[in-house]
Amino acid sequence: MKKSRMAFIAFILLLITMPMLQSCLNNDWDNEYPSLFAIGTIKVIEGNNYYFTLDEGSKLYPGDTTAIYNYAVVDGQRAFVYFDELSEPKEGYKYNAKIKHIENILTKDIYSMPADKADSIGDDRINIIEPIWITGDFLNIKYQFYHSNNKEKAHMLNLVINEESTEENDKPDYLTLEFRHNAYNDDPLILGTGLTSFKLDNIAHLLEGKKGVNIRVRSIYDGVKYITLDLKKDNN
Repeated sequence: MKKSRMAFIAFILLLITMPMLQSCLNNDWDNEYPSLFAIGTIKVIEGNNYYFTLDEGSKLYPGDTTAIYNYAVVDGQRAFVYFDELSEPKEGYKYNAKIKHIENILTKDIYSMPADKADSIGDDRINIIEPIWITGDFLNIKYQFYHSNNKEKAHMLNLVINEESTEENDKPDYLTLEFRHNAYNDDPLILGTGLTSFKLDNIAHLLEGKKGVNIRVRSIYDGVKYITLDLKKDNN
């Protein structure tokens, strides 16, 4: 139990040093440590009723949400979920859980970037921490970039199709995408780590017949590089 608490505290410290791309959604979260943590996607059943499809392949039902009464439920939102397992099982779900905290993961569409939008999208340095992975209809990227830890300085991340690409770095049978970062001139003082998820549904027609994606990134130390990912969905 002591080791679990230390691991949990270490993870919270990591979140504190991350750039403010995702916000703490429950200011009333108590000091009691939840026993379990997962990454998943919210699926709305009807109204405000929902559950989580977890990245490890199971489903979690939020049987007790009293600790997060002010959480805004959005279908398809990716999130970190902190919870305790309830003793009473819920049919059809691996977990019936008391939800202690939900931290939204930046979840965005992939779209085309015309030339006149390139400046606003930005191309500041950012690292992709491999491996990149696919869960359901989401492509997930763990990243690093430097920031000032100033809440007033929000960075912007996008995964785009560059309409002005010269195609010289394209790979046969792969769709080329660009992972773009706009730091908005933030001071590069602290190296932060985060996770973002991009929806694949709106580019599904472009992926037909493709083996995978070829992602361009302007990395912090090595300049422009390309990372290839085969389209093999692992869960959900």
